[in-house]
Amino acid sequence: MTEKDELDQRLAKADPALRQTPPKLSENLIAEAIAGENRLNLRDRFELLSQNLRRASVGLAVGGSAAAVAVALVITSTPQPLIQLSGMQGARNSESAAAQLDAGSDKMMMPFNYFEFLPGPNLSDESGSGEVYKLVRQSTPEEVLKNVANVFGVEGSIKKYPDFAETNPGYFFGQSDDPWGYDGENPVISLWWSGTASWNYSNPIAFPQSSCEETDADGNCTTWTEFQPTPELLPTEAEALAKALEVFNATGLEVTKEQIRIDSSEWGVSASASMYVDGQPTNVEWYLGWSSTGELSYAGGHSVAAEAMGTFDTISALSAVDLLADWRWSGSPSGIYYQRFQPRAISEPAPFVKTDDTRTESSPSEGSAGDSSVGDESMPEPQPEPQTLTLTILEAEKALLSVWDASGEVWLVPGWILINDQGWFGAVIAVIEGVIQLPEETDFGIMPLPDGDSGVSNK
Repeated sequence: MTEKDELDQRLAKADPALRQTPPKLSENLIAEAIAGENRLNLRDRFELLSQNLRRASVGLAVGGSAAAVAVALVITSTPQPLIQLSGMQGARNSESAAAQLDAGSDKMMMPFNYFEFLPGPNLSDESGSGEVYKLVRQSTPEEVLKNVANVFGVEGSIKKYPDFAETNPGYFFGQSDDPWGYDGENPVISLWWSGTASWNYSNPIAFPQSSCEETDADGNCTTWTEFQPTPELLPTEAEALAKALEVFNATGLEVTKEQIRIDSSEWGVSASASMYVDGQPTNVEWYLGWSSTGELSYAGGHSVAAEAMGTFDTISALSAVDLLADWRWSGSPSGIYYQRFQPRAISEPAPFVKTDDTRTESSPSEGSAGDSSVGDESMPEPQPEPQTLTLTILEAEKALLSVWDASGEVWLVPGWILINDQGWFGAVIAVIEGVIQLPEETDFGIMPLPDGDSGVSNK
């Protein structure tokens, strides 16, 4: 045996590939990779860049030209993000709309309070994976409106709202001649053919009507009828469940009575239910309610289906705590979580006290004649200084969260429900960065209200 043969044998024995099992890729994926990288769709490209393949690609000698191309793609391919999040993400998510970042700070800000988050001892540091879904609108606006109208017995025709546009495709169905469909007398169904294709039913005559009891010399009403509750007119829980099952199933939500939530008081009854995807509740919800007259007064739902877009890597619950202060990582959970986790009272900041004496702004004393500020009600009351409250995250649950992308489409992504020691929670997107593209921190904004006399809808 020559020295060269001996060296070859020693190198072969040292090859790590002899003790490795190469990753399995589908034949179609390999064939498309050979044909050219641009032919791969986004899901396939993420498969090539999956964590297991990245680990195996270094020092792994796989025979054949197909394997060589696949490894080359892992090294050179940079796929576009699956989801480019909207800059209005924080405003759309109810749990984060009231909590914004203080510029340049790692603390979440709410009125009069800052929050900083600490991980509890029981949070897992294990990463994982989860399915991402895109919510795809179903049917057509005309068919959805006609179906909902049939369910509620509404008559009329389909019209477009005055501010109808490709970016704001609003329709309504009813008998009203009002350009916005509301005349205070006839029921109306509205539909926005964007996002989740949400529709709403409203019956204005179902609400109790107030009348004037006394007027002044100019004929202006000074005393209105005081409403009184009439709980005897409201449906029972069994009746509300039966009606909710009928309406929800007829308008596209497959639901059982066990999944319907009933809320009732002497002033009204409401029912709601979440759309479940892969056994998990989402914030895509149907609802309906009865006013104190016992009449069905409002309802709403959607016309979407969840389309699986692939399985992607997710961060651990421990890592998610660091993202609570960044509104861009927030997502919208099912209303079920708001019912389960009720916040305990957080102490209010101490009342403002003037530094020159012991009087508070709300209780001025007589003061000297020369002190014009004392007792001056026109003086603005100073705002209390914000407090910094530390919250410890005690528990974490996996959940599907809805997010809006930059083009107005809605997705369901894996997330974490992080429950703190005050009893409430934050919802954090769990998919790794790269699958989603975050908006700039400065992109956050609140949709402005229309001018008071413009007559323009804010929806």
